[in-house]
Amino acid sequence: WLYVDGADDRAWRKRRQDEDARYQEYQDQRAQQAYIEPKDYWTLEELRAYDGKANGEEDGPILLAADGWVFNVYKGRNFYGPGAEYHVMAGRDATRLLAKTRLEEETEHEAAQPLTLAERAALAGWMFTLKNKYEIVGKLEGFDPSTTALK
Repeated sequence: WLYVDGADDRAWRKRRQDEDARYQEYQDQRAQQAYIEPKDYWTLEELRAYDGKANGEEDGPILLAADGWVFNVYKGRNFYGPGAEYHVMAGRDATRLLAKTRLEEETEHEAAQPLTLAERAALAGWMFTLKNKYEIVGKLEGFDPSTTALK
């Protein structure tokens, strides 16, 4: 006869609940360390201070501007933090990099060209992801929305 009293299942559930509680506490602590007070408008100069390395704060906020919005992307530190693949986008207006799906700086000639319809559509896809994944902490001062509109 096989006797099952459920003790193993209860112990497993308890361990899982404890792990979940510890992980939630860790996430809450990270959110608290990376919190930044939202404001109406951010300047490019202000963004530079939040590139993930400028303040020497390993767990501090990382700001990224795209299509006139400023996001705190600390949850994606593995993408936008120092040494990460998308770090070039942190602490700046990454609109054109996202639209062109580039990870290197544009030349002066490329930067002077308007975005194509395909690039604007690519940016719209990125904006959907950013708005659903990260906290909006304000708008970028002086951004012209007509440069990225899908018209």
